[in-house]
Amino acid sequence: MRNPAGQIAVAAALALGLGSGLGACTSSSGDGAPRPSAAPTTAPVASPSPSPSPSPSEAPDPLGEGATNVLLVGNDSRDPQGLGGNADTIMLAHVPADRSALYLISFTRDMHVPIPGLGEGKINSAFSRGGTDTLVDTVSGVLGGAEVDAVVQTNFAGFIALTRALGGIEVENKHASRVTVQSTGRVVEFPEGDVTLESTDGLIYVRERKTLPLGDLDRTERQRAAVTGILAGIAERADDPTALAELIPLMAGNVKVTGSLDGVDLLDVVPLVAALDRDDVVGLMVPITGFGSVDGASVNLVDEAQTADLGRAVRDDALDEYVATYGTDYAPTHS
Repeated sequence: MRNPAGQIAVAAALALGLGSGLGACTSSSGDGAPRPSAAPTTAPVASPSPSPSPSPSEAPDPLGEGATNVLLVGNDSRDPQGLGGNADTIMLAHVPADRSALYLISFTRDMHVPIPGLGEGKINSAFSRGGTDTLVDTVSGVLGGAEVDAVVQTNFAGFIALTRALGGIEVENKHASRVTVQSTGRVVEFPEGDVTLESTDGLIYVRERKTLPLGDLDRTERQRAAVTGILAGIAERADDPTALAELIPLMAGNVKVTGSLDGVDLLDVVPLVAALDRDDVVGLMVPITGFGSVDGASVNLVDEAQTADLGRAVRDDALDEYVATYGTDYAPTHS
């Protein structure tokens, strides 16, 4: 699979919502229910300037000082204009202060956690029950109060549109699987190794869990692989102003962003981290001890001690130390 040097740059740009001009996310209403989201905007995005961009050493850091945390949310709404439902994908993108890496930290959707104001439950229900604000508070709480600077959301239709706009995406598939689509009976094969995902196959890939050895845990790994594939596809176009001018509005029309970074421009971010490569993207998962049942529901049980260390590492911008201690394996920590 191609891994362009600019992949991390585009990763940061996507995490920041691909620039300004995006609408507001779903937020929590007074009764705890999510407010309807405005339809994704497709407002024109300015074409990249033909003039040379200053080198990263000359240009100011568009992210400001310090580390940046962006929550990526993919919900299961079938409504092309809807951003409600459950959060199928919950991932925190952490960009360290020295801009040397990008960390993608997944939360399994069945992780049993405290949900501020709503007791306890599966983490994906924080979104459906309380909206974006409650999900942000929940994620922050799991990580011991880590700050979330911005939130980027998309849904089924948005994810499919992103992959189609890129002409398919390439992923490194760790586990071969064979999926039968219930609605059509179509059989989709995902062999081990490099796989190109086109059209709805990308959605099937990131949602599958039943045929995978660790179920929902392996699904989070596939979600990180798909994000990497999307970013790599964008990065392939990073040196082509015409391609970017066509692609960025399509991307912007299928994601929504809120938070302190919604005005950051893609072209300002790219030079900052263009020298980084795929080896600098680190995939992690909030650790679990295993699987259990709470009130008759199957859940993932959080490893509270290791998660406390993960939270400190995020807050202290020391994820390199966390990885040196625990590695990147996401299997349950207790047998």
